[in-house]
Amino acid sequence: MSRPPHDQRSPGGDWLANAETEIVMLPGVGDGHPQDDPSQAPTTRLNPAEVLAQRRVGPTAAPAAGPPAAPPADPVGPAAGIADEASGPHSSGRHRAPGVLTQLTAAGRALVEGLRTDPDHRIVAVLAVLVASLGLAPIALAPSEVVIYSGVATGTPMLYTYTIAIVAALVVIGIQTRRQLTGALFPWVPFLGWMLLFAVFAWDSSLRTVSGLVHFSLVAIVFAIGVSAERADRRKSVLLWAFAAVAWLQLFAIMMAVIGFPLRRIAGQQALDVLGRATGLTSHPGELAKLMFFCGMCALTLPQKTVRQRWVAWTTLGAVFLGVSLTQSRSVLAAVVSMILILVVLEFVTGRWQKKYFVVLGITGLLGLLSVPWLIKRFTADPEGGDRQHLLQVAFDVIRDHPWAGVGPNSYVAVAGASDPLTASGVPVHNVLLLSAAELGIVGALLLWLPFAMAATTAIHSVFRVRTSELAPRVLVSALPGLVLIGMTGWGLMQGPYFLMFALVAGYFYARSRHARMASGHGRD
Repeated sequence: MSRPPHDQRSPGGDWLANAETEIVMLPGVGDGHPQDDPSQAPTTRLNPAEVLAQRRVGPTAAPAAGPPAAPPADPVGPAAGIADEASGPHSSGRHRAPGVLTQLTAAGRALVEGLRTDPDHRIVAVLAVLVASLGLAPIALAPSEVVIYSGVATGTPMLYTYTIAIVAALVVIGIQTRRQLTGALFPWVPFLGWMLLFAVFAWDSSLRTVSGLVHFSLVAIVFAIGVSAERADRRKSVLLWAFAAVAWLQLFAIMMAVIGFPLRRIAGQQALDVLGRATGLTSHPGELAKLMFFCGMCALTLPQKTVRQRWVAWTTLGAVFLGVSLTQSRSVLAAVVSMILILVVLEFVTGRWQKKYFVVLGITGLLGLLSVPWLIKRFTADPEGGDRQHLLQVAFDVIRDHPWAGVGPNSYVAVAGASDPLTASGVPVHNVLLLSAAELGIVGALLLWLPFAMAATTAIHSVFRVRTSELAPRVLVSALPGLVLIGMTGWGLMQGPYFLMFALVAGYFYARSRHARMASGHGRD
């Protein structure tokens, strides 16, 4: 860079003397110089006193005409503060991290602000509350006296914690995404119309039937909530993380019971039936096993972009496996193992195989080894699954006698039990297809399972035709054989909060599968 002659004046009118510091002005800031040619930028030379003065007054101060003024003896202001900090004991730049209370307070304020300003925050908040009420605290609020009845619902309509959560979610989502909620309810219109028709002209008006009508209506609403909320939850995956938290809390309840401090006690004859089997915060090992299966589906779909997320996903899957093994549920154990193996095969076939799946296979093998002792014990004591063949025959007789209208929602045990003592004791047919056909009629059962079949076909299409990279469709496809096995060997999948949980997960995964298909250009979202 060439130096200007010593007799050249600066723009401010100062004579440039012996300078030791050069300041190169950026293109476009000097008067009369080209904007795009850095080589034409003027070079200004300042003496040390001017450099010191500019450092103290800051970049916005313009030099006054005439000789430079002497620097103040005791500078004050931001520049002095910065200089003091640079020479102080904390000159290394290290800052003390905020305390835990400060972080929690900031997080709470951010949450409140998000709930106030962001509709998506409100949707995912009610979604998390709904998962917690279904998976951890499905508590009856009113009436206090419970009518003991072994059906898909209680003997009389009751208000539960999850009932309030469903209403809250319906209101919030309805306000924010009314069109999506209406579209999500559309596949249920034929079934709801069928129930309304036979409720008016065929079924009795007992409290038992009303309870069943409310139960099936809530299933349709929860499915629509899962579909509608997925768009707001697509980035945060709150539903998946909420189910992961449910798995850990249920495992904590199991461990507390093992050391002698059960968080929920089961009394009466049922306590003898479930002796030695984990129940967690539920009332039966089969209920806990189904809940853990849904948690396993969500654990496999958790985001795994960071090392911490991967550790959370795999350890949560291990917690699910351990919980299922401790329940000693044969059908759910087989369902979990089949889900894992099918997912691994799908990942291999589609070219998405990674070394991390060796960890999944190892966890699955360990689960099998831990379960061998109680599997041998249970199959030795009950090789044929109890009186399932007899119960199947009773269900076929009921369907033959009531092929169109069925016996009414939630009325199978009451009607079929009039002629069969085993059913009257509270043991319905262990097959959800036959149970739904017996209660709702053959056509009514098909309409009930139509939205679930639609979710399954959408996931299958996304995996095998679209070949999407989205993980949720592959997990749902992998879970289908296990869900069929659970439904064909028991009736608890249609009972109480577990049918609602199944509908929520199915609707959520259906929406993710549909989004993956639409993102590939196969239709509109």
